[in-house]
Amino acid sequence: MNRAIRFLHSMALIFLTGPLFAQSSSDSIPRYRYLNATPLPSIVTASETESIIPPAGIAVEPKQTITLTEIVAMAPNNHPGVQQAKRQAEALRGEWVQVGLKPNPSVGYSAEEITDRYAGKQGVTFSQPITPKYKRDARQATVNREYQAANETHQIQCQKAVNDALLIAYRVAIAYRKCLILEELTWISQEAQRAGNELLKAGEIGRPAFLDIKIQSERMRIALRDAEIAYRTACKELTILLVLPENELIEITDPVEELPSELNEATLLAEIRAASPELRQAYAEVEAAKARLRQQCAEAGIDYDTNAQIAYNTETKQTEFSFGVAVPIRIFDRNQGNIQRAKSELAASHRNVVRLERLLATKYERQWGEYQTARNRVVSYKMILTEARESLDLALAAYRRGEYDSLDLLDVQRTLSTVQIEYLDNLNALMESQVLLQGSLLSGGLEKPGI
Repeated sequence: MNRAIRFLHSMALIFLTGPLFAQSSSDSIPRYRYLNATPLPSIVTASETESIIPPAGIAVEPKQTITLTEIVAMAPNNHPGVQQAKRQAEALRGEWVQVGLKPNPSVGYSAEEITDRYAGKQGVTFSQPITPKYKRDARQATVNREYQAANETHQIQCQKAVNDALLIAYRVAIAYRKCLILEELTWISQEAQRAGNELLKAGEIGRPAFLDIKIQSERMRIALRDAEIAYRTACKELTILLVLPENELIEITDPVEELPSELNEATLLAEIRAASPELRQAYAEVEAAKARLRQQCAEAGIDYDTNAQIAYNTETKQTEFSFGVAVPIRIFDRNQGNIQRAKSELAASHRNVVRLERLLATKYERQWGEYQTARNRVVSYKMILTEARESLDLALAAYRRGEYDSLDLLDVQRTLSTVQIEYLDNLNALMESQVLLQGSLLSGGLEKPGI
């Protein structure tokens, strides 16, 4: 029985006197590095210390290490949404060339006044439609404005790709750290269950207390399994998004558990509006609509159709030449329908700017509220973590004086572990909000554009 109590004592002390988060995977067994770094109480012998090292878990599985900077650089590469937007913009460059070209001339054969005695007039005809230069210039100006708007669409997709990758990367990092904590807590709970079984047989605790230990052990096992599934799922999502090798776990080496600097509310909304590619695209669409209106007004001008004919008259034995110009008379069709449509599209593009400004404002307020809530929780939980560690120190001191038994000490350890998990959950929510606020409130790069 005394050995079981010492066992519980050593387990709690080993877990709780270590740092909050695991270091990089350069350690042989990173989760349990404080077995050697932290002095153990005198009641634990060297042989006992070696015997309680738990089996390796997800922490020692092979992983690909990557930094957030590398993720940001990789995100737009090979991203289908980014490449799609880029190709759509390049397509407009071809259209710009096309609308500026002059009409092609045509050549044909003509035969007139053919009788049974004479072959009539046999000749060649040439025709050349003439589109005024101001029309071609107006068409190119419209396509140029549309090209600028398409470039902003490309920037939107790039920002979405980066934001999506960062959101998943933080999930990977936080989920991995949760697995480290829950692996240790699960192992300790299982050992506590075995020790509790010995205490139950010795009559030191009752069956209700033992069942409580067993329930806690099962809950930790379920929580660990859930955390592992979440971690592996996030890794798969990131490998798909970044086109990394499949079935490979990922470790984010950045210290994501550190509290980031607080965003400045006074200037943040103005910064989002200034940097928003969505808003820049909306303004570019306004300029494109203005160009389309000018183009339709220019299209109301007159195109000329010229033709010339050279023919040989077999009756008079002479070569004849003729020239003509056809000019349409704008009586019914003065392009008034297209002009009216262009005016309506211009008005709609102005309203789209107003809509986007309001949308950005509402999304900002909602996201800022979530950011404030998450940051308040993270700051509060940092204070709670300090108090939980102090509570552990006091519990350890009381245990050494005989005022706490091993089960009481285990409860204090569970409280600290629970606070650690809750801190990580709130930290993940904080980082998600910060990524969106600093990334123009954009996400969903793999969705169809316009959603």
